[in-house]
Amino acid sequence: MFIFYILMALSFFTIFINGFQWIFRFDIYNANYISFSFISTILYMFTQSAIMFYFIGAGKKIKEIILENDLDKKIYQKVIDIKNNLFPALTLNILIVGTAFVLGGGVQTKALSKYWHYFMFYLGLIHYIKVILLQHKSLIENADILSDIGLALDKLEKNKGV
Repeated sequence: MFIFYILMALSFFTIFINGFQWIFRFDIYNANYISFSFISTILYMFTQSAIMFYFIGAGKKIKEIILENDLDKKIYQKVIDIKNNLFPALTLNILIVGTAFVLGGGVQTKALSKYWHYFMFYLGLIHYIKVILLQHKSLIENADILSDIGLALDKLEKNKGV
């Protein structure tokens, strides 16, 4: 899970720096705003996709363990609640950041006013802070669920051993 925190911080930092790079027109390792926006957006999309796949995979495994060991099915409802809470906000943020990236191209070709790009960029950045906090909360809740399942399996093992 620690890798997710590193990826979230790194992707937020690169997107944040990319915004400053566009405003103040400076290069990072000979990468101008346009080049660096590719890097920051790809890192961001990779991070969000990895987090989504983690929750999908963890949820599937939790469901399998519950069914295999005939554990309380209420535990899986917590997994569904996490996904119902996290995925809409995460998907919306991916849409906003992706739109800001595309609008940046429209601004560079002078087909679009820069204010549309500014608006979507700052909206995406502010919303991303909310998503990061939600991801953090969801990762903690998921760890608690895994701990509960581990305790339930231990209890089941002890009862079988008696």
